[in-house]
Amino acid sequence: MHRLKVLFAVVVIFFSLPGLALDKKPLAAYSREAWTTRDGLPHNQVNSITQTPEGYLWFATWEGLVRYNGQDFRIFTPQNIPALQDHGIRDVSVGANGRLIVSTSRGGVSVLQKDLWRTYSQAEGLPQNETMASIEDSQGAIWVAHESKGLSRIDAQGKVTVYGKRQGLPSERMYAVFMDQNKIIWAGTSTGLVRIENNRVQSFSVADGLPVGAIYAIMAAPEGGLYLGTHHGLYLGRNGKFNKITPDFPDEAVISLDLDSESNLWMGTVNRGILRYGRRGLESLDAKTGLPNNRVSSLFNDREGNIWAGTNAGLVRFADTPFVTYDNYQGLSDNYIRAVAQTNDGSVMIGTSRGLNRFFEEKITAIADNPSLRDDAILSLAPAKDGSLWVGMYSTGLLNWKNGVVHEQVMPGSPLYGTQVRALHEDRNGNLWIGTSQGLYRKKGSELKRYTEADGLPRDFILSIHESKSGKIWVGTSNGLGFVSGEKAGLIDISSYLSSQDVFGFSEDPDGTLWLATDRAVLRMRNGKISAVGTKNGLPVATIFQIVADTYGNFWLTSNRGVIYIKRSEMEAVADGKSERLNAISFAEADGMASAQCNGGAGPAALRAKDGSIWVATAKGVSVVQPDELSRYQLAPPPVVIENVMVNDQIADPDGELILPSDTRKLEMAYVSLSYRTPEQIRYRYRLEGFDEDWIEREQLRNVQFTNLPPGRYTFKVSAAQRGGPWSPESASLKFEIKPRIYQRVWFIPLVVLLLALFLYGLYRARVRQLEARELELSGIVDDRTRALSDKNIELEMLNLTISQQSEAFEQQARTDSLTGLPNRRSMDEKLQEAFKTSVKNDQALCFGLLDVDHFKQVNDSYSHEVGDQALKVIAETMKRVMGAEHAGKWAGLRGDELTARWGGEEFALLFPDQDLESARAKCEKIRVAIQAIDCKSFAPGLKLAVSIGLSERTGLSHHEKLASIADVKLYEAKRNGRNQVVG
Repeated sequence: MHRLKVLFAVVVIFFSLPGLALDKKPLAAYSREAWTTRDGLPHNQVNSITQTPEGYLWFATWEGLVRYNGQDFRIFTPQNIPALQDHGIRDVSVGANGRLIVSTSRGGVSVLQKDLWRTYSQAEGLPQNETMASIEDSQGAIWVAHESKGLSRIDAQGKVTVYGKRQGLPSERMYAVFMDQNKIIWAGTSTGLVRIENNRVQSFSVADGLPVGAIYAIMAAPEGGLYLGTHHGLYLGRNGKFNKITPDFPDEAVISLDLDSESNLWMGTVNRGILRYGRRGLESLDAKTGLPNNRVSSLFNDREGNIWAGTNAGLVRFADTPFVTYDNYQGLSDNYIRAVAQTNDGSVMIGTSRGLNRFFEEKITAIADNPSLRDDAILSLAPAKDGSLWVGMYSTGLLNWKNGVVHEQVMPGSPLYGTQVRALHEDRNGNLWIGTSQGLYRKKGSELKRYTEADGLPRDFILSIHESKSGKIWVGTSNGLGFVSGEKAGLIDISSYLSSQDVFGFSEDPDGTLWLATDRAVLRMRNGKISAVGTKNGLPVATIFQIVADTYGNFWLTSNRGVIYIKRSEMEAVADGKSERLNAISFAEADGMASAQCNGGAGPAALRAKDGSIWVATAKGVSVVQPDELSRYQLAPPPVVIENVMVNDQIADPDGELILPSDTRKLEMAYVSLSYRTPEQIRYRYRLEGFDEDWIEREQLRNVQFTNLPPGRYTFKVSAAQRGGPWSPESASLKFEIKPRIYQRVWFIPLVVLLLALFLYGLYRARVRQLEARELELSGIVDDRTRALSDKNIELEMLNLTISQQSEAFEQQARTDSLTGLPNRRSMDEKLQEAFKTSVKNDQALCFGLLDVDHFKQVNDSYSHEVGDQALKVIAETMKRVMGAEHAGKWAGLRGDELTARWGGEEFALLFPDQDLESARAKCEKIRVAIQAIDCKSFAPGLKLAVSIGLSERTGLSHHEKLASIADVKLYEAKRNGRNQVVG
């Protein structure tokens, strides 16, 4: 789903405090994400927002009711919910018992409870007039505010009582209705406020301190009383008296209200966007500072602390995130940042593509003392020991700046003028090292000495410079790692470490260990030994620009896909070979970064400030995070709901226990975590009790499919986890039972045997009686009859043999897929277990693969399910043919259909006994190519088939089920990387 990201973050007081309390965070510092019709909303105006107990968010729009799960919008209209009699939804609220109450533009009120809808309209006595708002009171009655027909009350039995001017309302034009903690009903009208208690109506107007005009919104104040959004600003009412919240509050219509978790009051206005009133006073945010529109019809604080705002031009979510971003809204001369550095006075100097900026005492100032500082792209910065700042530029070379004065600048004709000065460093002896696109320079006073490839450096294009504790100058280039020791330059070949080449940055530990940020991995240099940590170890990306160690020694890595946080202990364990995987946490736009694209190739492009905060140069401003505050942003493990159950491609009701027929061949579950902060980073795992022994992780996949499950009782469970967090202790679950076929029932075989035995016994007794009767008459033929009886006994033995063969056939059917004739998942699971034991015992190789048909749903949709079935058959035959090669040892002579199985739906399993990963991958590639070459014109002209294969090997695994789990992850990676490929 395309999503319009509008993520801005600004001023945060990192220099005055080690941490920042939520109530002291400015309104503009919240990250923002926006959705419009381009992202799935049916209409851009969101009139009302609420959240039901299970966690779904609901939006009222002019083109339907919308339910949001953090990933997808589901739209309810009269077309799919007949009880919902209008497209235009004016208001949505939740009653005390969890009922969803929906007010429509034509006057009807619909109530949703446990998937059942009930609608009240003119037929029940409601006025035929637009419904502005509705709530449920403590007795289960629904109060409805009408546009011009007063106030209605629908009691629990459905009886309607209408309040108008005759009942004491000052006006029948209503805007809001609210129930306070004392169960008193308040209503906002066009001429004042109404209080209703025990059917007694009391009005408040100008005489009580209210302004002239309408009351649009009502909310309980934390300190007691009511907040009122009026036509002329915000008012607070207590004990029947009303006053403007502050004398200087703007004369502006306030039409929506909500409180955040720190009791800051958020206000939506008609013309001035959002206002917030709290300990920081009155703050504002409007279209000029990034809001989609200045009319804010609705506000809502969800249970994770996010504030949702419905505007006339889209939906916006405000979140308190770990990162904040400074950009041109706060005064930066340009948003594209290449370098950041902190001077002795605490200022953070920010180099942009349009000049130099200074951040000091929460203000950003553009440095305009010199044309280069004002107009040229700043590539590098380096504080000098005398308090000045060295500045490297894209085209005008180098200058030295201090307190608004340029003390030194290279002029045209200098070797530095016209080169790209990408790295700067002043060493302990006061020499300035200058990394340019044409070599490395050492500036000692006015003397320049140049180092190039001819002197031993790997390349002339310099990206980074670092002075180690030993005094050696390390040089990162675009083609490897160099150094200068004394007067001589040299290089260290790092290409053998995951093909690393570009060295973008350095970080040094107190013991002299050096960490290198490269284009292929993070490299560690310790005691002359280099170790690589890359994507195979769990690093989310290969290219790392900067490595910054925080005050706890943990690492913050910058990349083109955000900032990555890794605990030092995990990085060290991988570099030492004691662990294979990192538990890396990625931060991106949803975490407050205006852009996940961090910059590199100049710098420093990231730094740790004196207060411990981490500053990162990005393509849309400079982003800042305070590691001390990370724990405050760790959300609880998110809840999960099972949204959809499909049985044989038909929707089933997931509530209660499902009793499924014996012909159930395909079962699919769709689930989602109802978390809205970073839904795209939530991980899932599932377990089918009665079938799976362990939990199976699905990463970000939100559905799972089972095929040809044997009869029995099962419980499907699914849980979720936030990035870097624990799994939710509670899981969503669904119990279901698959009924057995007649021949699968436990009593079937004994009954058949008993019936046959009775039949044979009856036949025997009849024959004996016949023989006894004829014995008196034909004693001479007793021997012949005896032989005949012996023949019958042989027939009985043959019949018993037939019964035994039929039983074996039934058992074979239970282990065979009826469509393709391949073994089913149960059969393959037994073979995999046996193969795993054999390979461990004999120390043999073993590989396992999962094959999935690419875009198979399109085959069914575009051709037919019959064509889809035929495609699966030819794919199965192709796999059997390719897999029918010879095997060694115990597995010698196995046929192709003994090494393949239908795993589920369009997914197949491949077993490679006594084959290492390389040979298994080669055979998988043959299978992929053979399937791609299938000619489908005999049953589906024009159809081209392709498959993705995920492959795993036994090495290092303790259980055969891990083979299937890893193959499933590799299959998902193949899908994500473009399909029609083998990954493993």
